[in-house]
Amino acid sequence: MKIFISTDIEGIGCVVRSEHSAVSGREYSEARRWMTMEVNAAVRAAFDAGAVEVVVADGHNVGLNLLCEQLDERAVLISGSPRPLSMMEGIGREFDAAFLMGYHAMAGTADGTICHIFHGRIAEVTINGTTVGEIGISAMLAGFFNVPVALVSGDEACAAEARRLLGDVETAAVKRGIGAYAAACRHPARCREIIHQAAARALARLHGFAPFDVGRPVRLTVRFTTASGADRALRMPGTQRTGGCTVGWEGENAMEAFKAFNTMADLAEMVPFI
Repeated sequence: MKIFISTDIEGIGCVVRSEHSAVSGREYSEARRWMTMEVNAAVRAAFDAGAVEVVVADGHNVGLNLLCEQLDERAVLISGSPRPLSMMEGIGREFDAAFLMGYHAMAGTADGTICHIFHGRIAEVTINGTTVGEIGISAMLAGFFNVPVALVSGDEACAAEARRLLGDVETAAVKRGIGAYAAACRHPARCREIIHQAAARALARLHGFAPFDVGRPVRLTVRFTTASGADRALRMPGTQRTGGCTVGWEGENAMEAFKAFNTMADLAEMVPFI
């Protein structure tokens, strides 16, 4: 059994503001440690269940968050950026399941702690008419390789979004959002216990999960927070403006759709103010 783990930081227990999630934040060093320990809880559960390999992709910011010396030494760590598949770099058909850990709800979600989609300039993303955030985008990439998402951890809003999109997926809710930048948080040790238990449940029923299949062809729509975000995205071949702040694109499969989205996101973020 091989397990792929994609990680973010905003959905880690006790992380509630940019002081935790930003590299320059005064609490970032603590958030890194909490993130590493939560990932370790899932890695331990995977090896306890008989995994022969666990690959962990550090997916927040530029991918330099997990503390290498404190990460379970049995795991393979993918860090740094840029990389072709961003948060899902390393995923492939050899994996039996994927875990999305420390994830957050999509932009605009009520009581979603630090909710967004890649960065603050993207308001909404739809894939063949289904509205998705980072959970859906990562699940779509896993699905392209026929890998199901078995576990999603984050706040309660993240867990609810995962269940709406993926069905009977295991979730580990480690906090309850109170608006966008506050939460009712569990003790870090309790968060790790919740994650370990959820991962164990997921691994006990791996055959019950199905890959997230968005179908073919794939119609992608991205709505930016400003019209100039759409202006920049239109520099990418194949894009069409469908609204003042909205760009559409169509391709053959989920991999093409992800690359198109990732390119649009980068184009919109190229300058400090748009």
